[in-house]
Amino acid sequence: MFVLTYKLPGREKTFTGDTIAEAHDKFKKDYAEAVGEIKKVVIDNDDHKDFKMVVSYKALRMLWIASKKKITLEEV
Repeated sequence: MFVLTYKLPGREKTFTGDTIAEAHDKFKKDYAEAVGEIKKVVIDNDDHKDFKMVVSYKALRMLWIASKKKITLEEV
């Protein structure tokens, strides 16, 4: 299970999903208006405690697009 924590000014929002794309889709559904405020996104994985990524929103969008289209990051 992936856990995405969106860091916004003065607050943070956390969403989970079986994939990064699924968790991000949940965020977009509930907080689309806050996209421009995102400072960074922390990605953890409950199944692999040593997995952690801290990315910009732009990098997260690249991961999301690649997963939706089932392409490699080199193709984005």
